[in-house]
Amino acid sequence: MNLKYPEANFLENLRNRFDEEFPGVVVGKIQYWGNARYYHHYYIQFTPANFLPGIHFEYYVQNRVGRLEFHLEPDPNNDEQCRLYRDMGISLMHGLLDQGVEWNPQLESFWLKDCRIDSLDSLLKSYQELSCLVEPLLAKSLMANREIKLELLSYPKQETGHVALIERGEDVSVRIMNLAEVMKLDLSLPDYQRDYCWEDRNITDLWNSLLKIEPDNPFHLGTVILHDNQQHYDIIDGQQRLITLTLILLALGYDDYLPLLNESYESAEAQDHIANCKYVVKILVQSCKNREALLDKIARQVSFAVLVVSEANLDLAYTFFSNQNSKGVPLTDFDLLKAHHLRFIADEKQAEHVAVKWNKILQLPPVYHDSNALFRTIGIHIYRLRRWMRKRVSAENSYRYIQHEYQAAPSMPDIPPFGEQLDFYEKIQGGTHFFMYVETFIQRYEDFVRDPLVQKVWNQLSSGPYEIFVDTLETLLFGYYLKFGRSYLAEAFFCFSQMMALYRYNSDRVSTNGSGVRDWAMNSEFLLMIDQASSPTFFLAEALAASENKFQINSGLYLPETKGVKWGMYVALRNIWDYALPLVSDTTIRNKIIEEYGIQ
Repeated sequence: MNLKYPEANFLENLRNRFDEEFPGVVVGKIQYWGNARYYHHYYIQFTPANFLPGIHFEYYVQNRVGRLEFHLEPDPNNDEQCRLYRDMGISLMHGLLDQGVEWNPQLESFWLKDCRIDSLDSLLKSYQELSCLVEPLLAKSLMANREIKLELLSYPKQETGHVALIERGEDVSVRIMNLAEVMKLDLSLPDYQRDYCWEDRNITDLWNSLLKIEPDNPFHLGTVILHDNQQHYDIIDGQQRLITLTLILLALGYDDYLPLLNESYESAEAQDHIANCKYVVKILVQSCKNREALLDKIARQVSFAVLVVSEANLDLAYTFFSNQNSKGVPLTDFDLLKAHHLRFIADEKQAEHVAVKWNKILQLPPVYHDSNALFRTIGIHIYRLRRWMRKRVSAENSYRYIQHEYQAAPSMPDIPPFGEQLDFYEKIQGGTHFFMYVETFIQRYEDFVRDPLVQKVWNQLSSGPYEIFVDTLETLLFGYYLKFGRSYLAEAFFCFSQMMALYRYNSDRVSTNGSGVRDWAMNSEFLLMIDQASSPTFFLAEALAASENKFQINSGLYLPETKGVKWGMYVALRNIWDYALPLVSDTTIRNKIIEEYGIQ
């Protein structure tokens, strides 16, 4: 296929390929310019759905030479947008020029150096390369230039009176309401609700959907779940959509009361997302030519199925919440577990207190790559340890595996639960026990990962083909730490790492998703050895004996190669022990490390 002279089916093929490889990117029409009798001058714009107006990629052909560019093209009549895009261009320039990208400051365009495109495959490859460089810097620049107004409060409090949506004696009521009707309710954000977390893509996706509303046709935006506490309506599900729609109505000039403008968030991250949403909405609205007509369509034609539960049935609200698949940010396993276990807490004050603490746990910063301590502890390590103790595989690719693992265990109605020790493998009780269980193990994990040995292991093995090994090694080492603390932690790591290294040396291939390594860890019975040992000495002795005469290649020194993945793992472990050997006090294990890795 010749891109310099596009064929009749060229655009159709191009759009099909983008739909397959870059879903969500809108491929524009072929736009010709210049004197086509002599040269085929044309361009095609590619616009990701979350981009602001005038920002796009463009395949540009002139004098039979094609290249892909990234453009920032503000509305020339919008001074604020011109200033923003100019500042963003400068920020992108500083981040891109040392990565093989050239810049035209007059046109605010960027392109890869020495890139010539002459086929559909080369165009797709160039798009992938350029978008991977541009999009992270673009998002960072937009956040740096946003309007900083963190509070949601904009209007003084107005008393609207409590509008009854549920008859006395009823448990639940469902009715279809448009957005204007919903905004007449005394809506409130309860303390136990999760924080506002919509990103640019969610906001622009909603905006683009609103632009497609046809005259006089209802536009349904899913279900909103409310809890009627006789004073106001607490939003159980739907706050992401309702907050965003509130800010859109405000920016479009809605002159009626908006109840959620009286609400606020304590979380700095939620405040940051609110500020970003205000700014993104402001830019989007500025590109709208007929704001009054759009405002009327949004207020009158956007509708919801509003499900209201009575004051005495908060647990019923959480049941609906747990099964609701709302439009927007999908519910995580941790959202569903919060809803599930709050239903077991009868005292409302206690439920609110626990929910507020849980929301803070959800906002913990990353500790390993993009994962925070909640996911690393509960979603990975404790989950695996619980499964492996019962000789069950860790099904981490299965749907809602975290939610299923930590739901309340069945119990006998006449026998109350007692005797919990907060062991990682104990049954999960519904309610406060679960929240205390999670908080306790997160604290243990945060202390565990501060150990210099763990940090060194991450440094050497946490990338490339070894990540599946370090992840499983960390689970085993954390299991040991939960039983014995830091006592002989380096010796325990040698037992785990040596056995796993021998497994790798003797395997031609291992599954890249880590399932084979995890199954090996389960079958190694290391966890049973730890659980049955009353002292580190018994575990270490049994673990050392477990690897003897078990593998054809019983030492990294005997590897038949001096390169490749197997040798790379040997080198990484040698680097770890070059640092960690002084931490080993046991003579037997110390001598084994020196013999295996030649460290003095």
